[in-house]
Amino acid sequence: MKKYQKDFILHLVRSGAIRFGEFELKSGRVSPYFINMAFAMDSGRKAAETSKAYASVIVDKLGTDFDYIYGPAYKGIPISSLIAIKLWGLYGVDKRWGYDRKDAKEYGDGREKLIVGDIRDGDSVLMVDDVITTGKTKVESWAKLAYKNVIPKGIVIAVDRQELSKEDRILLNDTGLNIYTILKISDIFDYLFEREIDGKIFVDNKLKGSFYEYFSMYGNQV
Repeated sequence: MKKYQKDFILHLVRSGAIRFGEFELKSGRVSPYFINMAFAMDSGRKAAETSKAYASVIVDKLGTDFDYIYGPAYKGIPISSLIAIKLWGLYGVDKRWGYDRKDAKEYGDGREKLIVGDIRDGDSVLMVDDVITTGKTKVESWAKLAYKNVIPKGIVIAVDRQELSKEDRILLNDTGLNIYTILKISDIFDYLFEREIDGKIFVDNKLKGSFYEYFSMYGNQV
């Protein structure tokens, strides 16, 4: 595990963006953890830590050979802007960025009816978001760019819950949205197991057992 990944785990824990216990998900599953990336970027310092992790994984795993950063509403909006700022600040790489509208704009400047930002025909587009559980919502977000002749660079997310079905992965691959993650959820649990953070152990034997029981039912190893 690289330093930026370890630093990001600590940031998720200290910011409260990841919590441990029992959480009922939208799907009805009861998960031993819950991630809300809003807490990882709700101040200037936290936003800087989060965007540094995204910029690091982009440079590490993809490089910077793309034109536009696309952040689907809602959490993708601040993430895309923060990444653009961090790529410029740390690496001198200037990328255009933007986001989708939930509802088409029917007035004013028609150039931003569906997508806000200077997206152009022929752009190589990197999509960014917080977490991924299913592939359908990501593909639906990408479909909003269909009015432009753009090329998918992939999708970068903070945490992969490792619950994508085979069908989800086929759907994403067929769309050209290869997944790049800062962390997998199994990485987080393995790193935190019996590790003391600021005087507290967040993942003990009981919680790790609960996680792998949950993972055995819903997870995958990819």
